[in-house]
Amino acid sequence: MTSKTKKSAKSNKAAEPLGLGELSGVVNVKVEVDERLTQLAEEKKVALIAFIAPWVSVRVSPVGEVSAAISLPDEFGIEALVELLNEAGVRNAYLLVNSPGGAMSSSYKIARAIRSTLDHIVSFVPHIAASGGTLLALTGNEIVMGPMSHLTPLDVQMRYKGTGVSAATFMRFLTRASKWFERIRPEEAPYPHKRLTDQLDPLVMEEWSGAMDAAISYVGEILELAGYEDSEETAQNLVLRFPTHSYVITRDKARQLGLSVKDSEDVKDTWDTMRYWLSKYIFEEEITHCIRYVLPTMGKESQDATREEKNATKE
Repeated sequence: MTSKTKKSAKSNKAAEPLGLGELSGVVNVKVEVDERLTQLAEEKKVALIAFIAPWVSVRVSPVGEVSAAISLPDEFGIEALVELLNEAGVRNAYLLVNSPGGAMSSSYKIARAIRSTLDHIVSFVPHIAASGGTLLALTGNEIVMGPMSHLTPLDVQMRYKGTGVSAATFMRFLTRASKWFERIRPEEAPYPHKRLTDQLDPLVMEEWSGAMDAAISYVGEILELAGYEDSEETAQNLVLRFPTHSYVITRDKARQLGLSVKDSEDVKDTWDTMRYWLSKYIFEEEITHCIRYVLPTMGKESQDATREEKNATKE
């Protein structure tokens, strides 16, 4: 899914990150100045990163509405943030994710950039990290989830006859159709069975198979970078195991998949702060994800030193 971008007209403005340059009017990434959050970053000595899709859709025409979905503007935003983290020398982070997902390629690139930049990540999912949002949550060495948290499968959605269809559906149907002909010849098959199998398009099926292979590869890579030893099996389960793309994967089911999940009750104070952070942006009128960040003092000191060094070099 793609969407147009606009510069936020909200009053909650903040400084632009390093390296943003001419992209400042395109991406929705800003430093967070809320005292409750800056205190958490200082206390835990970690960067705080929020990747929040507002629940509110934005009307862009008399008949059209657009909601945030992971796409190119988010790639630009995370690229600027990664540059900032590198310049600040920050290697550990708490990552808050609330997202319905979006383009597979963008989700993978963003997840890989975040995971490759940081040594240790704790992901927080207070509500929903779906599809590509799940991939972002998987960057965490551990994922904190509560009773209302959920992930979703990572099967790829493809356009087919004007609608979105899970690429995994073809495999399930092919398996079912193959069983129809295990003990009978094609000419003996009931007409509905024969008619349905005649509709199978080998080119479409091969394209969908390739998309699923790509998804398994992307998910497996992110899991491996996050320290999972059984990354390939877990990736296959996340892409192929579930019956629908919107299937709710609770924290208990996430554990059954082999994901490293921590209960929100075990880190209640931090969890409450992250839920508070989500509440600040969940009802914003934005057509892109709200990307917000906080650096700990040690990161800011490193950032200032880097700036001074650059200025001295220029002089």
